[in-house]
Amino acid sequence: MSVVPNVLVVDAGNTSIKFTAWVENQVVWVERGDTCPLDSGFIPDRIYFASVRSKELSALLHADIQAQFPQSEWLTLSSQAQACGVRNAYFEPERLGIDRWLGVVAAHHLIQHDVVTVDAGTAIKIDIVKQDGAHLGGYITPGLVMMENALLSKTARIRYDAHEKIAGCGVPNSTARAVTEGCQEMALGFLERIYHRYPTFKWVVTGGDAEALLNSLGIALECQPNLVALGAKLVGDEFMRGNK
Repeated sequence: MSVVPNVLVVDAGNTSIKFTAWVENQVVWVERGDTCPLDSGFIPDRIYFASVRSKELSALLHADIQAQFPQSEWLTLSSQAQACGVRNAYFEPERLGIDRWLGVVAAHHLIQHDVVTVDAGTAIKIDIVKQDGAHLGGYITPGLVMMENALLSKTARIRYDAHEKIAGCGVPNSTARAVTEGCQEMALGFLERIYHRYPTFKWVVTGGDAEALLNSLGIALECQPNLVALGAKLVGDEFMRGNK
């Protein structure tokens, strides 16, 4: 019987890096940070690397991790025309963000139904996948913090301190509430429009803001904080099996 290798998934997003360790196909720990945890005692047989960062930053991170685990088999993941039963909607498949692609694959594997995936972090990313594995495409909008920062960076007099961000009832009656609740309403309106277009689809969400946003709309959902890591594990394992 073949031995299931230990796998480290590195998900390098725009603002943070997520490290997920798999032992015998089970997640044993998840860490966020700028560098890989040094004291876990975990030695991966394989490393699956997924990055949406620039080529230069990805190369630096790659070198740091590979120096820490020089004996580990390495696979850099990229979006494909097809993997794990999912067909990419993009005419140029490699231009679909790897985080979106892995989320789509994972959602299809988990739900086995028509599904909407929502990843709400730095950006809010939505993808639509049919039960037969056909990826229909998706959307990208700024996330809540990005929207707020964009507004503040382009105006001279919209200013407030962090302690002014206090939730209230009714129409916002302070600049802090006007901005933060206004950005939230924009995101909610976007998500609600998608929901009305695909009312029979299941929803799978990941990312720091996704669950709170969708709960406020009353949309039934499945929260999967390790969605991208699961997709990476599925795609990486399939690729390695095909190359044995």
